[in-house]
Amino acid sequence: MPPRNKPPSAVGSSLWRHRNFRRYLTGQAASVAGSSITQMALPVLAVLHLDATTAQVAWLAFLGQLPPALLALHAGALADRYSKRRQMITGDLVSAAVLATVPVSAALGTLTLTQLMIVAVVQGAASVLHDAAAISLLPGLVERSMIQRSNSRVGTLFAIAATGGSHLGAVLTAMGGPARALLGDVASYLISAGCTARIQAPGRVRARPEARRLRDEIGEGLRYVYGDDRLRTLTLVNATTSFALGLLNTLWALYLLRALAMSATAFGVVLGLGALGAAAGALAAPALARRYGPGPMMMAALAITPLTQLALLLASPGLRWQIAIGAALFLQLACAGAAGTTQRSIRQIITIAGMQARMQAVSTWLTSGARPVAALLAGGLGTWIGVRATLTAGTCLLLVPLVTLACSPLRALRQMPDPPRPTRHSRRPRAVSTRAPALRSNRARPRTYGSRPARPLIGRRYHVSKVPNAAAAPQASVAAAPLSPLECTVLSDPAVPAPPLMPPKSADDGSRTTAARAAMVARLEESGDLSPGPVREALLALPRQVLMPQAYVRRSAPDEVPPRWDLLDWSRPVDRDELLERLHSGDSVAIQHDGEPILGRAPTARRGGSMTAMSSTMGMTAGLLQQLDLRPGQRILDVGTGAGVTASVACFVCGDAGVVTLDIDPHVTASARERLSALGYQPTVATGEGTAGWPAAAPYDRIFVSFAVRRVPKVLVEQLAPGGRALMTLGTSSPSWPGLAVIDKRPDGSVEAELRAVEFGHRAGAGFDRLFLSARFRATITTAEGRTQRSQLAPPADSARGMWLALDALHPGLVRHFGAQDLTIGAPECGSWMRVRPVGYRRWDVTTCGPRDIWAEIQDVAARWQAAGEPAVYRLHFDADDIQRATSPNRTLTWQLTHAPGDSR
Repeated sequence: MPPRNKPPSAVGSSLWRHRNFRRYLTGQAASVAGSSITQMALPVLAVLHLDATTAQVAWLAFLGQLPPALLALHAGALADRYSKRRQMITGDLVSAAVLATVPVSAALGTLTLTQLMIVAVVQGAASVLHDAAAISLLPGLVERSMIQRSNSRVGTLFAIAATGGSHLGAVLTAMGGPARALLGDVASYLISAGCTARIQAPGRVRARPEARRLRDEIGEGLRYVYGDDRLRTLTLVNATTSFALGLLNTLWALYLLRALAMSATAFGVVLGLGALGAAAGALAAPALARRYGPGPMMMAALAITPLTQLALLLASPGLRWQIAIGAALFLQLACAGAAGTTQRSIRQIITIAGMQARMQAVSTWLTSGARPVAALLAGGLGTWIGVRATLTAGTCLLLVPLVTLACSPLRALRQMPDPPRPTRHSRRPRAVSTRAPALRSNRARPRTYGSRPARPLIGRRYHVSKVPNAAAAPQASVAAAPLSPLECTVLSDPAVPAPPLMPPKSADDGSRTTAARAAMVARLEESGDLSPGPVREALLALPRQVLMPQAYVRRSAPDEVPPRWDLLDWSRPVDRDELLERLHSGDSVAIQHDGEPILGRAPTARRGGSMTAMSSTMGMTAGLLQQLDLRPGQRILDVGTGAGVTASVACFVCGDAGVVTLDIDPHVTASARERLSALGYQPTVATGEGTAGWPAAAPYDRIFVSFAVRRVPKVLVEQLAPGGRALMTLGTSSPSWPGLAVIDKRPDGSVEAELRAVEFGHRAGAGFDRLFLSARFRATITTAEGRTQRSQLAPPADSARGMWLALDALHPGLVRHFGAQDLTIGAPECGSWMRVRPVGYRRWDVTTCGPRDIWAEIQDVAARWQAAGEPAVYRLHFDADDIQRATSPNRTLTWQLTHAPGDSR
């Protein structure tokens, strides 16, 4: 029996213990086996029982292949719009119903070729609907880390099921005729529908703010795939491989049976070896990817595939060549199984949940469209230049996917990529909220984020989500005087520790709030930010309205000056619905305006000023807390108290006796002390300088800093216990490309640290000269004329985060305008800017303005980054003379972390 509060699909690390996955795999394997029966029985029925001509058989095959090319994109959009399970079941039942008409008509003596063609079209369309939903459902059934293993099991079993289905079809045809043999496929579809109906999947209908046309969603899917370099590359590899193999497979059987005089028995043995190769390749794919890296493994598979055709091209009649061809086919399909499983896993991992079906549909549409064209080309070339020459041309075409992958950064991918953070479905975020609340300039500030624009809620109500400092104008604010460690004040002493994983006093707080937390946790799990564990249990149990009974919501337009906010209050029934939605949306929550006292304030509107305390987006917070690996009994230092979310999770997991939460603002700490106490927790709540830590309770097993610093504070490393870990955001003056510093202290006291390029990070603390793109500057970029040049150098992809992080350090002062449609970067200190627009295949118009040549700076760093091996993780070195350096693994790309002005640490 699975543990409580965990879905059945998330229990244990073995795939065979996942009931949802077992049901999915059983149903799909049955469907594949049944389809193999139909693929064998339908042509036999047409030729032997209905006396179909060669042209009629060709038309029957063509009509069966037509629906994927015509309907794949529509099926993918429908799967992303509605329930995937329901679409799968509908496709199975329609296929079963239409196939059942064939044996019935045959028994009545009314079966015709026209009916068979209609059945082929309808059954093909139903299969397209089913497959679009089935492939995109898999990432929602298992954790992202298990996707590759899942695809490996699926590919292995499908290869076995396809072979078994073909043999079963032959037996059923021999026993009862081809028409009755189709009843086996009917039964397989019913089994598939039954297994799918029993899946407890998270595939809920996607909420939509407004009705949209299906073609708009199809276009959105095409732009999504085209806009991601990795998806675009893998889709092109699939399409070109499908085209080349389609050309080869059209003439392959004819060549073996006629030119090489292979018997039907030998041909069947060769096909059986190929099926075994596909199963072996899919089964070995995860191990090969772990050992050699997904990129090199796919490169090797694509390089070997053309070589496997040499046995076919050089063969002559005889047993030895038949054995050689069988071995070559085994190796070819093993490579196809390994590479196909890996590339499908990569695409599923890096694609956001709401685009899974459309992403897969784009690939299906291109590969399915390539096959009929390849078949027609094979027929024409075979007639014109001969079968062997055509097979040689197809072998040469197999080099195209190899070259395509070799020209992509994916060739050097050493590990499976990280899942995406929740973002919009567009290629780049739309221009929405452009003025972010500025935090006060101090070190121990609450959590904020890195690099995405705010999103509008309803009408003119705005809330901050993944705030881009690049889009906010600097605003002055009154900052509290920083305190030295000796001036820090403990507001509460440690009390008797609460048992770890004890629910807080206010855990039973009503069905609506409990359901809202559960929905928030489900969204975090679906986006890949949260997995089963103590952090998940804490987020399910902790009532956020107790920690944040008041929160600000922006009512003014993005660039309206001065901005206007309303303070929502949980005690007022009129505010409760909106506050409930805001607290559990997963976005940031503003809790303090201009350094005001938080306790006892009246819920009135505010105008002007800025937000000076926030609670971070839950996606980033949950991900970082999971990286901390919190355990019962650990000593925790939470630097930057904010609303107390991190401190409450630490108390829930570790027990409150060892938790210290520190903030520079006494109003923030006073509020956190009272609200944590309301939950039944009594951690040490201290007011003081964040980068000085809290030496009174050191050493700490875990240190979490929720604001960005220029360099790792030496004193925090000293307060880290042997075996401990610290996490903090590192950056320079730009908010656009943050880095996450992970510092581990070994048991012997030595320090090992690395800097990871990440998509989101905390906002900068004190000592930063913050740079922003003001509304006037953004308007200037839109209207001003600059110097335009044509370039064949591609701009670095958004996913090349290691390059952008290096650019931020090596050429500081640049700020990305994430609200722009095209890549736009400004340097507000000198007024320079750059914009890159695509104008054709591998051609871009680059417009620059001002004294800095930002495009040249980007290309310089991109070249150095590529020479360094395109790292996403850098080593952090702490030299004896207090110099901190970030260095690529091969030490060819490095930079020094600078001190903040006036910072002597």
